[in-house]
Amino acid sequence: MIEKMFASLERFHPLTEEMKERLTSITILKEFPKKTILLREGQVSHNACFVLSGLSRAYYTSDGKEITTRFMDEGYIITSWLSYYTQKPGYEFVENLEACILGCLSYNDLQQLYLDFPAFNIVGRKVAEYFFFLSEQRTQLLRKHTAEEKYQFFIQQHPDLLQRIPLKYIATYLGMNEETLSRVRKKATRP
Repeated sequence: MIEKMFASLERFHPLTEEMKERLTSITILKEFPKKTILLREGQVSHNACFVLSGLSRAYYTSDGKEITTRFMDEGYIITSWLSYYTQKPGYEFVENLEACILGCLSYNDLQQLYLDFPAFNIVGRKVAEYFFFLSEQRTQLLRKHTAEEKYQFFIQQHPDLLQRIPLKYIATYLGMNEETLSRVRKKATRP
């Protein structure tokens, strides 16, 4: 299973055999059932976990409502980015929407990996750039687009997730209520 993690990382930069050996030795494989809360608001995120199988979502609460900030399926990394990089308590919850198998790296092990393998810093930088890009893309989507455009973007970017995620989570991710999303979906399916 760890080969899936290597494949994800090598999309950004080649890994040497030595890097792969170290990653294998420090990666802890964990299985979690559906509905497991992996991280709670106020906790420090000590691990970054590659999704080897399954699906999770990150969310925060506002006025008693859950607002989904991202979905993490196979090939993505689960963590609270602000908490992981600052090693301070975060504001997000992370919940499994499906049973998951994760390959987890501790913050300290990753920092040591950067020191021992300077080329791995390129991997880390490119991964960080990619997730910053995704975050900025979503921010622009929420600020500048109509409900119809947001939905079209989601189905273009994540067609496989439509059947895996409850509509209420997709709606909050897109910055709309469930009724609006239902109306947009019906309109999009009309000939």
